[in-house]
Amino acid sequence: MKQTFTTNKSVEEIILKIQEILPNYGFGLQHIHNPPEKLREKGIDFNTECKILDICSPTIANEMLSADLSLSCIMPCKIAIYDDKGQTTIALNSIVQLVDDINPDLIESAQEAQEAVENIINESL
Repeated sequence: MKQTFTTNKSVEEIILKIQEILPNYGFGLQHIHNPPEKLREKGIDFNTECKILDICSPTIANEMLSADLSLSCIMPCKIAIYDDKGQTTIALNSIVQLVDDINPDLIESAQEAQEAVENIINESL
C-alpha cells in the first residue's frame, strides 16, 4: 500500500525540512537518490523532478535485523518526493505491510517506524 501526501512546498524545501526533523525521531538520512539525473546520465531524457530519501532509525533497524536478517531487503525506509504537475507529492510504501509480508512477528516495530515516518512527513508539510 502506498501513502501519499501533497504540499505546495518545493521538492527541495521538503527535503531540507525532513532532514531537519529526522533527528527528533531518532532517524538519520543515509542517501538521497536523484533518478532523473541518473537517467539523463544513461541517455534518457527524463526531466520531472524526483528525489528518493533513504532514512533509517538505528534502534529500529537493529531490533528488526537482529530478529530477522531477511528484513534487510526492505531497508532503509524510502521516501519519494516528486513534482506532480506543479504540486509536490511525498510517497512511501507501508512499512507495516512490507514487514508483515516477511515477518508478522515484528509488526509492532514496523508500526513504530511507520508512525515516526508519517509524523516526520506531516511535520515537513
